[in-house]
Amino acid sequence: MTGRALTFVLVAAALLAGALVATRGGREQPAPASLGERGVAVTTALVPRQPLFGDTIRAVVDVVLDPERVDPSSVRIATGFAPWEAIGPPERTRRDVGGATYLRTVVALRCTTGPCLPGGATQALTFTPARVSYRPAAQASGTVRDVVRAEWPLLVVSSRYAAARLDASDPAPFRVDLVSLPAETYRLSPPVLAGGLGVLATLLAAAGAVLLASAWPRTAPAAEPEPAPEASLSPLQQALALLEESARVEGASERRRALELVAEELEQWGDEELSGTAKALAWSPAPPPPARTAELAARVRAELESELLARAERERNGSGDAS
Repeated sequence: MTGRALTFVLVAAALLAGALVATRGGREQPAPASLGERGVAVTTALVPRQPLFGDTIRAVVDVVLDPERVDPSSVRIATGFAPWEAIGPPERTRRDVGGATYLRTVVALRCTTGPCLPGGATQALTFTPARVSYRPAAQASGTVRDVVRAEWPLLVVSSRYAAARLDASDPAPFRVDLVSLPAETYRLSPPVLAGGLGVLATLLAAAGAVLLASAWPRTAPAAEPEPAPEASLSPLQQALALLEESARVEGASERRRALELVAEELEQWGDEELSGTAKALAWSPAPPPPARTAELAARVRAELESELLARAERERNGSGDAS
């Protein structure tokens, strides 16, 4: 083995060893004693290999190649991580050490959906093998590419809630990685939501106050006393009032009927004189003169007042005798 080949092998071994140490738990592959005829070596790692549900993991693909036999710019990596999803673009780095080129691709993955939720304490998952394609350095162009496939380590996802026995050799179920959890998101900002709820509560309180005020019984205003009914005149009083209206014209017929009514009332009282006078005026051939009817009405009123006073006196005397 020439000195250059020996240096290349040592550098490749050192790079692969460093990659395996940096990935902390990726599926270890022995460093090749040489890159062989292809001049390329591929290793994969998952960090961490035993995450809790919801943790972020990193899928690492390390490629060590001989730039004299493989074109570094032609290296392409294809793989699948379903149902895990990449949470950002892949991070790619390149280092040229001695006569070797070291390429590293890191993809951050996370899965918080149902397919990744362990049915029990743990759930194992295997990703699709990584497919690394490249073009030999001697082939300047063309579509023909060489391919190297690399298996991914077994991924074991542990439940955050299932009870697990403490095992010193595998403490993964009790490891917490809060930093890798996604940040909380809100459909609506909490301050905006709190302000909106406060305004809504105020409006509801105001509406309740309005409804309570409208339903509260109100004191009805005191009713105004009804006016005293006008004293109704008896037929005799109406007849006397008609006879006293000396200014009426063409009222002979009304005066005659009034005189007849007065005559009947006087007859009942036993006043034959005034009753006869009233009948004579009522049946006189000529219309009863207003002056005569007014005079008669005045005499009748005087007699009526006297009769009322006499009745009151008799009633008062009668009540005294009864006592």
